[in-house]
Amino acid sequence: MIKLIALDMDGTILLSDHKTIHPENIRAIREAQSAGLQVFISTGRLPEDVSDFLHRAGLSCAMVCCNGACAYSGPLPEGKQLARHVFSADLANQIIDIMLPYHIMINAFESGQVSTAARSESHHYHLLERGLIREQRGEAALRASAQKGILKFYTMESPDTASAFSPLMEALRQDLARNCHGIQITRSSPGIVEVMPEQVGKGLTLIQIAASLGIDPAEIMAVGDEENDLDMLERTGFPVAMANSSPKVLRACPLITLDNDSAGAAEAIRYAMGKQGTFCRKNDAHPDA
Repeated sequence: MIKLIALDMDGTILLSDHKTIHPENIRAIREAQSAGLQVFISTGRLPEDVSDFLHRAGLSCAMVCCNGACAYSGPLPEGKQLARHVFSADLANQIIDIMLPYHIMINAFESGQVSTAARSESHHYHLLERGLIREQRGEAALRASAQKGILKFYTMESPDTASAFSPLMEALRQDLARNCHGIQITRSSPGIVEVMPEQVGKGLTLIQIAASLGIDPAEIMAVGDEENDLDMLERTGFPVAMANSSPKVLRACPLITLDNDSAGAAEAIRYAMGKQGTFCRKNDAHPDA
């Protein structure tokens, strides 16, 4: 029996424009909550960002944000903090030392703020355009954030290349893996490198909070599409891949649903509720298929 559903955002409940939750997903989330199921949003995005989406959709869901580095009982400002994991100052500065010579766009997230170093002054994190967070720029700002506590690093060659594979970003990924211990490296798009503290992940934070609610991992459905979703997909009892998922995610999930533009998340939610006629089905790409 499924008691909790964890939903990724980009490539899962959001349309491809990354600006809107599919209306059918909104309806399905409300149906699940009315039926007594817990629904969590589990994403790499900042809590301020997720809160804005939920408020605009008229939804109230618990949130696991920054790939598990923080979590809240509901959208801000009402939601209460349930978890927070940050880099030590020494480790954050070591990561900055490795990243700076690549001359890429580096975003370091704190609560309510991003510190950015970029090749162009026009390159900034998109939440600034929506007025959701504050920004400080330059290496000095990164170092100051390291002292206060960084939740996550989010880096790319430039905003224009974030969705395409980048040899430069792959080189950075390998450099970090070789020379920096105590970190976890993942991505939410091919040209992005995200870095979190070790022992932090969407799944780990999710199951810790679920345990406090008396919910076992075997009673959780997780729905996602990208590498940063694997932590929750591999730790939960009912992992579901979107049809638009990366090959790694497709291999990890015995169930598959429609793509994000076809409201595949809504189909998975209704499958979890035991409704007949959904498009959530056995995944032929899974090794046990």
